[in-house]
Amino acid sequence: MKLSALFLIYAVNAMVSCIGLVLYPEFWIILYGATVDFASAELVRLIGTLFGGLGIMTWVGRNGEPSTSRNAMVWGLVVANGLAAAVTAWAAQSGVYNKLAWASVAIFTLFAVGFAAIGGTNNSASPVKSTRWRPVKALTTMAEAGR
Repeated sequence: MKLSALFLIYAVNAMVSCIGLVLYPEFWIILYGATVDFASAELVRLIGTLFGGLGIMTWVGRNGEPSTSRNAMVWGLVVANGLAAAVTAWAAQSGVYNKLAWASVAIFTLFAVGFAAIGGTNNSASPVKSTRWRPVKALTTMAEAGR
């Protein structure tokens, strides 16, 4: 799969999530088995707005040439989706959400792994210079490049 295709899939997923979370937060809170109150609805709306920003970023950047900026997008999406998977897994395991949360864990994990595998190795500006993903080496190289 090409990085542009993964960006496109992510953009569509993020924009659909944005619309659903911003317009119908109570529905999603109930669907995941949590309690609805004003604060939880507003936090879900806030998360929806972030998905909107990520959706626009990946849509506009989907056909970008290899560059430091595209590399930053890829690794930012790896980290954001990886952390989202971990936090959602914790919430599902602790009983904050019902078993439906595991579907979100799977989606976040697939995107994190997808961006790491596709974006991390097919980008000439990538800190990963081989077809084998090495996150510690990649992060070290990125940190050194930022000096």
